[in-house]
Amino acid sequence: MCSLPWTLDRLLLVTMSVWTLVGQIVVFFIMQHPKNNEGLSRIQFQTFPESRRLEMKEAARRMFYTGYDNYMKYAFPKDELDPLHCIGRGPDVEDPSNININDILGNYSLTLVDSLDMLAILGNSSEFRRAVQLVVDRVSFDVNSTVQVFEVNIRLLGALLSAHLLLTDPLKPFGDLEPNGYDDDLLYMAHDLAGRLLPAFENTTTGIPHPRVNLRYGIPADTANETCLAGAGTLLLEFGLLSRLLGDPVFEDSARRAAIALWKRRDKDTGLLGNVINIQTGQWSGKLSGLGAGMDSFYEYLLKAFILFGFEEDLQMFNQAYQGISQHMKKGCVVYGYYV
Repeated sequence: MCSLPWTLDRLLLVTMSVWTLVGQIVVFFIMQHPKNNEGLSRIQFQTFPESRRLEMKEAARRMFYTGYDNYMKYAFPKDELDPLHCIGRGPDVEDPSNININDILGNYSLTLVDSLDMLAILGNSSEFRRAVQLVVDRVSFDVNSTVQVFEVNIRLLGALLSAHLLLTDPLKPFGDLEPNGYDDDLLYMAHDLAGRLLPAFENTTTGIPHPRVNLRYGIPADTANETCLAGAGTLLLEFGLLSRLLGDPVFEDSARRAAIALWKRRDKDTGLLGNVINIQTGQWSGKLSGLGAGMDSFYEYLLKAFILFGFEEDLQMFNQAYQGISQHMKKGCVVYGYYV
């Protein structure tokens, strides 16, 4: 019997309850502190007592295994678990336009690959080794699936690289994770996957990549020429790391050209970037600027890329973007003297 007896109304109720609780917590902390910098500092740097930290740590562990164990029981080797029906789910082959599903589900056991690093962090070395072997033996990216470059990069490519680094770390911070006979298999899989994403950078006059690519056949004939800021500008960490592990600059160069191409098209007066851009004309078709979905991780990756690779140009872009956002974007409302 399925151990995830969720119905749609229960899922909605849980979601609403979580957001209500979050709102109550924010208001509670705001009301507990005086309207001064000392109070604001205490809000920003609240910490759990040790007993609460351990309680939340155990809750997170249980939550992960609820999802992982049921995926392996009811869904593997499909991409993910359909929690309402307790069956596996892959791409929607009957409706290729269903991008909510097809942008990331591609018949490559997504949840298993995406769970590797969590298994290591939780200290489950035996299951990590078993999962790695399953990925090596059972997962292939030679599939007729049209997926979003952004989603595949952060969830699949990032997962493969993370797991490879964790299990080859000579310091073994999470124990002995290396399966018998491991020969950089996950790195080779990451190389294969990234090579299937590279066609997204072809036939674009700006260097900004196409948003989607077919992992077997390249760019679809009917592909869109518009992509969001985050979709095109959230590649540098994974592509850069892969280039350094392989000694092949093509991946990092492609991702960096895309990020710089986006940056050069910021508004000349405000320094802000839009949210949707035409990859051929370089014109913004979506001129909304913000830090929400479709935009946020572009800025995130500028700072993280500087931390990881040390290029001053990345830090300069981040600082200039931060300054423009701080100056030109509307702030939130004031409650008891604090912005929320």
